[in-house]
Amino acid sequence: PTLAVTIGTLLECVATLLLFFPALRHTDFRTLVPMVSAAGTAVPIGHATLTLTDPTLSNLLISLAVLCMSLWIVAGSSIQFPRGMFGRLFAGSLSGFFNGFGSAGGPPLMLYILSGSETAEVKRANIITVSGVALIAAIISMYFFGLLELQALTYGLLLAPVFLFGGLIGMRIFRAAPERYYRRVALIALAVISCAMFAANLYRLVH
Repeated sequence: PTLAVTIGTLLECVATLLLFFPALRHTDFRTLVPMVSAAGTAVPIGHATLTLTDPTLSNLLISLAVLCMSLWIVAGSSIQFPRGMFGRLFAGSLSGFFNGFGSAGGPPLMLYILSGSETAEVKRANIITVSGVALIAAIISMYFFGLLELQALTYGLLLAPVFLFGGLIGMRIFRAAPERYYRRVALIALAVISCAMFAANLYRLVH
């Protein structure tokens, strides 16, 4: 999982770099500063947990956490993150922790940001901005934890063009698709991927 998390984080950096600067124009900085600060601070805690946990167990825990959060959002649960300062700090901390522990910091952000009243463009920009800052913190943290090994850098470099191509397709679809479909498509895609990841890790654990 340490290798997979490092590769995943490097690939996220490629996609986020593509989206980050255009997203800044639509970001609501006033409300995001606490979330960004909390996310950046929690990333090293996630990396410490990752390096200290048994690899088989951490794989299952990562996929289970993402699956639970994904199903929570798709189901439209009445259990919501609290709004205001505490909610932003809580969501940012969870995002940073899962970014470090499993390169999966997106679901907590989506749980909090997508439940707001902003337009889809602002919500998307807010998610990208918080993710971008957390990824910068993740790269610095991975360096200090010794996770930036040659194998991870090589695999990340090989996979980057494919990941970048997917990001370009996603940008075009976002511009063309009606706004009312944005939340539904984003969350269902997240749930499907997390279900597949959980099933694969559970099968690996049993066998």
